[in-house]
Amino acid sequence: MDKERNERSVRAAMGGDRAAFARLYEQYGRAVYLVLVARLPRREDAEDVLQEAFVAAWRALPRLARPDRFLPWLFRIARNKARDHHRRGGHDRLRPVRLHEAPETAAPVPAQAPEAERIRMLVERLKPGTRAIVVLRAVEGWSAEDVARIQGLHVATVRRRYARALKHLRANLQRELRT
Repeated sequence: MDKERNERSVRAAMGGDRAAFARLYEQYGRAVYLVLVARLPRREDAEDVLQEAFVAAWRALPRLARPDRFLPWLFRIARNKARDHHRRGGHDRLRPVRLHEAPETAAPVPAQAPEAERIRMLVERLKPGTRAIVVLRAVEGWSAEDVARIQGLHVATVRRRYARALKHLRANLQRELRT
């Protein structure tokens, strides 16, 4: 992440520059979506909440006190919107999501071996917070520091949860491959 470019875009968006905010959406929309998919069991819900989160961020942006904290602030808005969605009961109306299903803006997932599908299924069974960490680190390639910042966790916590999740996934995959 280019912090200077990010801060310039945030400051410009705070001043009402819609193009700057669109750049922020392009830069962070997929990562926010993946965190929402980890928290909401349906793709359509994650897409709806993604839009709600960015609209709320746009409206609240002039009140953002520290532009350098935009990303954690944005993810907090997204997490709160996901929580609100659960409270409204929206999680019961649509079909379950699979990690290989992605919005049209996401990178396409090539046809893969049956082991890859098993891994996806195992990742889907992780707790939402842990799943978000795994997706951001393993799929998106984010550093533990960046994941910690947006999740509001200590770096050591992210590393520990990620290591435990990988150990858990490895053990479960080996168990599944034996059967």
